[in-house]
Amino acid sequence: MIKVARKPQKRPLETTVSLINIVFLMLIFFLVAGQLSPPQDPEVTLAEAEADPLPPPHALYARADGSLYFRESPVTAESYLAERKAQDGGDGTRVDLAADRNLKAELLLQHVAALYRAGANRVVIVTRTTGE
Repeated sequence: MIKVARKPQKRPLETTVSLINIVFLMLIFFLVAGQLSPPQDPEVTLAEAEADPLPPPHALYARADGSLYFRESPVTAESYLAERKAQDGGDGTRVDLAADRNLKAELLLQHVAALYRAGANRVVIVTRTTGE
């Protein structure tokens, strides 16, 4: 009697394995990317503050007319950075620029460019959050 070899039957493709792999990778990503912090003490009730936060101590202010002020004195980008570098003594100068909401965007961009030309490493525009 002659035996004929049969073709092995193909197993159905399992799609759940790839789904499990994707979910596992997402879990690892969120564990690494998320910030884990200890829980707050349940016996402590934190106080609520309703005061406005203080502006940065070295903030440079751009008024609506386009003039720059530091501690209520008119300055230029160069003089402001020279004073900051003399006070801080460092090369890494971060400038907190608080601009009036009515200042034209063109003037704001000119001030930012002038600060970078004068030696600022980073310019941050200070904004205010609205109360609810």
